[in-house]
Amino acid sequence: MNDIKKDSFFLNKMATLNKTTKNYTIHTILPKYGKGTITIFNIIPGLKVVFNDLMLQGKIVNCFSKYKTVSQGYLKIEYCLKGSLLSSNQENKVFLGSKGIAMYYQGTGNVRAMVPYDKHYESITFLGYSNEIIKVFKEIFQVDKNFFADFYKMINKGKAIVVKYNSTVKSLLNEIKQAIYNNDNEIMRLKAIELVFYEVKNFDKNKRFNVVYYNRSTIDKVIIIKSYIIKNLDKKITINYICDRFNISANTLKGCFKQTFLTSIYAYIKQARMEKGKESLENSDKSIMKIALDCGYSNHHSFAKAFKQHYNITPSDVRNLHQ
Repeated sequence: MNDIKKDSFFLNKMATLNKTTKNYTIHTILPKYGKGTITIFNIIPGLKVVFNDLMLQGKIVNCFSKYKTVSQGYLKIEYCLKGSLLSSNQENKVFLGSKGIAMYYQGTGNVRAMVPYDKHYESITFLGYSNEIIKVFKEIFQVDKNFFADFYKMINKGKAIVVKYNSTVKSLLNEIKQAIYNNDNEIMRLKAIELVFYEVKNFDKNKRFNVVYYNRSTIDKVIIIKSYIIKNLDKKITINYICDRFNISANTLKGCFKQTFLTSIYAYIKQARMEKGKESLENSDKSIMKIALDCGYSNHHSFAKAFKQHYNITPSDVRNLHQ
């Protein structure tokens, strides 16, 4: 049976093999790409579970012709557990992985580029050649080939489908992750197979919870907006002003911002202002009034009220603790 690892850009160009056992292999990220590990578990012949624990640095581009495409059609289901990672494949389909999001892909396109939006990215990925998965599940579990063939067709209608996974999937992922930490390979295999059956059987229903697809230019614009917010916390920042300045609709701004950074733009602005205020109270001799103005509040009373609600302590008390 063919080994899908030989087609992987990640394993062959971004990482080096560090450890091999009967049940798994561990690959360490090369320093020029960042740090972290990719651990690959053998579930059943033809199907692997990959645990990605990565801290990537900067944009990574697959410029190797050998790894533009995979040698045959494959299935990839990636569940993001932590962080955000923007990736695109050779078919120019963009996928933003963020906590609580699953991406389903079936085809031959390999990764084209990746851009990390957080320092730490963690995910669990199911991976295998499409035809071999059908064959093995038929031989081992007597599953009709149409069970997976129909699943592939539903995925292929959208080239790649991005879905917010539900509580059942989340629970199974937690059990898989815990089994990995406990080095309990049998439980990990059982839960992985259970999740595959659940996904295939319920995909038509669950894909209704697909998330809105945002193109690369929109995501880039939202990243620029985030940077603008940080640099202008002392100014009055409204959704309407941002939309006019950056030529983006309010719905797109709010939706894409939350999907990219896992928080609403309103909550992000407030959090950034509170963090800036707290840092100034602890590490400067500025007056509370000056700090309030620097954080975008018109007076120290409104700043103090917001600060107390956020940290459950007043600005004056923070200042006194650090004098």
